[in-house]
Amino acid sequence: MAQLQRFWAATTVAWAAIAVSETVSVPEGQQRSVRDGVYTLGQAQRGKVVYAAQCETCHKPDLRGEQMTPSLVGVSFAFRWNRRTLADYFTGLRSTMPQSAPGGLSDATYVDLVAYILAENDYPAGTAELVPDPDTLSRIRIQADF
Repeated sequence: MAQLQRFWAATTVAWAAIAVSETVSVPEGQQRSVRDGVYTLGQAQRGKVVYAAQCETCHKPDLRGEQMTPSLVGVSFAFRWNRRTLADYFTGLRSTMPQSAPGGLSDATYVDLVAYILAENDYPAGTAELVPDPDTLSRIRIQADF
């Protein structure tokens, strides 16, 4: 139980640091939205395979988590990430997950996971894969239907 409390405290601090960090200022014409189809179905499918192997134990098959594990879909996801960039999400994911080895996956694998999470949140797929480039990801905003 003490180990779980230490993990939760470290995760909370990491997410709080991300939440208070400034977002990159991008000229309006260069911004995109996750509604613009920023990943491919194939990429989301690769992310689904990784999710099943690396994330499902804690975040559950439906991505809704339980108890202290946050939901990666629905209102919880939308509320937490609305108006943030995919760079914010990617950085948070990479720096805290998987719990047993934060940063232990390749950047390509993390971006595949982002694609899968976007797909599960009903954001449309497009024709080009999402790339793990911070500059590119900083120009893509997460938009909720509030």
